Amino acid sequence: MNKNPREKLSIAMICDPIGSNKSGVVVSTLRFSKLLKERGHHVIFIAARSQEHKDHSHHDGVKAYRYRSLPVPKSGGWNLAFPTVKELKKVFQEEKINVVHILLPMTGAIVAIKAAKALNIKIVAHSHSQPENLFMDMPKIIQPTLGKIWNKYLAWIYGKAELIIYPTEFGRQLLHHLTKKDKSSTVVSNGVNIERYKIKEVGDFHSRFNIPKDTVNIIYVGRLYPEKSVDTLIKAVPYIIKENPKIHVMLAGAGHVRPKLEKLVDSLKVNKHVTFLGLVSDEDKILAYNAGDIFISPSFAELEGMTVLEAMACGKPIIVPDAQMNAAKFFIDNNGFLFETENHKDLAEKTLKLINNPDLRKKLGEISLAKSKNYAIHKSVDLLEETYYQVLGSSF
Repeated sequence: MNKNPREKLSIAMICDPIGSNKSGVVVSTLRFSKLLKERGHHVIFIAARSQEHKDHSHHDGVKAYRYRSLPVPKSGGWNLAFPTVKELKKVFQEEKINVVHILLPMTGAIVAIKAAKALNIKIVAHSHSQPENLFMDMPKIIQPTLGKIWNKYLAWIYGKAELIIYPTEFGRQLLHHLTKKDKSSTVVSNGVNIERYKIKEVGDFHSRFNIPKDTVNIIYVGRLYPEKSVDTLIKAVPYIIKENPKIHVMLAGAGHVRPKLEKLVDSLKVNKHVTFLGLVSDEDKILAYNAGDIFISPSFAELEGMTVLEAMACGKPIIVPDAQMNAAKFFIDNNGFLFETENHKDLAEKTLKLINNPDLRKKLGEISLAKSKNYAIHKSVDLLEETYYQVLGSSF
């Protein structure tokens, strides 16, 4: 229940792949928009047309203005939107927009910034992007150069905003060099809906996905992309089953490296221990967490790690890498283990500690559950709402 007596806002969220992709930034945008709408604010999306969404429409009850677009290769359904400044100025005026919230620094954001500046509308930029998430498929020799170019572009985008939002303090410290020293910033966690992500019975999940019931099940949820390092988890499986063969790995998610991962599973002859669940529904994702006994995210580049929070809310012990670019490692506090980045043998060793000790799994899972309450998404929406009012000033 929103107790804020101040004027309700009209917010334009700029996120090109809304509705065509289930990446963390899209999921976060949808969750925030839904809760802001429930609090009485007016929210619209500026997004790209796609095969699924070819014209202006509503998405999850929020009006979505969709514009001509081009697909991004190997992106899992991302499209770049190409509205005109004139088109967005018209929309912003008709919708009486108070705040333009940039969620992704893509082509739609550039045009939205120009339109907002022309109309003196306040801009908030949300930091969800790391070079490590973008250029892993490029030749290693040019990755540093591409990273520098991307960081300069981010600095330009952020420089146009009145305030920058980071999902974690780690992210703010990691990317502080992208902004001027006098640029305002704040930390707003993506949060987790603890009313939805919780401990629950899994029903017929095991039979529907052909998952054994008499094994210790390891769950990974996320995109199948290079920076997620899912191959590290798969490479750990032979070392795990050598000591304890009663285990099963569930991989929930989609991405362009799936064929390579399937070949790796074949080459290691661990097919009967690994199941690719694919891109599951939101409800099946919650059931997948609950069907798992241990959650592992091998990713070495995360500005927060939403799936880690979701797994914690479902009461799971957590294993993540102690990677330099991984904010999720800061969620580990007596509720799981850190392993050496991309070291599958160390991952296997840490995983076996939990596989072989059900009491420890239960204890660490209870700690995860308790800690997840600190990241309840309603707290994040409180902060986000306050951020908007801060940018708008005393008139609101």
